[in-house]
Amino acid sequence: MQKTNLKELIKDRKFLFFGGKGGVGKTTMAAATAIWLADNDQDTLIVATDPTVSLSATYEQKISATDITKIDLVENLCGLSINPKKATGVFQGRLEGMMQNFTSVFGSDVVSTPCAEEMAAFDQFVSFLQDSNYDHVVFDTAPTGHTLRELSMPFDWSGYMATQIKNRTELSATLGLTENEEMLENLENEKKRYDNAVKSLSDEQISAFNLVLLPEMLPIEETARAIEDLARFGIHVPTLIVNEVIPPEVLDGNWFLEKRRATQEKYLQEIDDRFKGKLQKDVPLFETDIYGVENLRKVGEFLYEQ
Repeated sequence: MQKTNLKELIKDRKFLFFGGKGGVGKTTMAAATAIWLADNDQDTLIVATDPTVSLSATYEQKISATDITKIDLVENLCGLSINPKKATGVFQGRLEGMMQNFTSVFGSDVVSTPCAEEMAAFDQFVSFLQDSNYDHVVFDTAPTGHTLRELSMPFDWSGYMATQIKNRTELSATLGLTENEEMLENLENEKKRYDNAVKSLSDEQISAFNLVLLPEMLPIEETARAIEDLARFGIHVPTLIVNEVIPPEVLDGNWFLEKRRATQEKYLQEIDDRFKGKLQKDVPLFETDIYGVENLRKVGEFLYEQ
């Protein structure tokens, strides 16, 4: 088992992703990390890509779905909760231009899709992978399956556009038609934008995808699948955060906690055996709910100072 603090890895990467099975504490770890970075004089933005998770509740303040919001009580920290419905409105003008280009080049079928809202949220997500305003962008991602769909979209759209542009250009040349050069240039620029997003996601020098799990069977299995699935996109997972580990010092003859701890120890050993070579941090089960800046600071200090 490789035990280490994660300070250097976190400080050296600009884009930090926290993922895993639903309910394992991704938002807590992402929010605590963002505060720790901000407290260490790093201009930081935390972005929630799962509309079912509330950064507002975590930070105990209203965080906008459309406008970057300053986090109270923490210098150098701002937040945004991407909401697909509202993202569509924010990016409507740009997306409408894209859709017109898609329609002209690819035909009307491509825009006849129920996924317009998801595309808008994905487009906003991609925009933060080109950020130049912050030292770090922390992504609190949706549960694993949805996250993998989000991450696959730039790959899918880039490949789709490349194929369609090539086919359209070849067909126009064969039929002697005149292409709309500006339209094709716009689509090529969109393709480059998605290509750059793909490079950012898989570049271990600037990005780190951290998986959060519990010492339980289902989170372990989902973590193993996520590592394999992310590898298909060229994304390496350097870090596992094992949350809600019962501290041995609190057992004190309590048969219930002793039995739960014994079960956890079995799964902690399995984590050690299955995920050798990864940075690992075990985070204890705290005695209270973790929300609010001060409680999140405690988690951040444990993650990166102990």
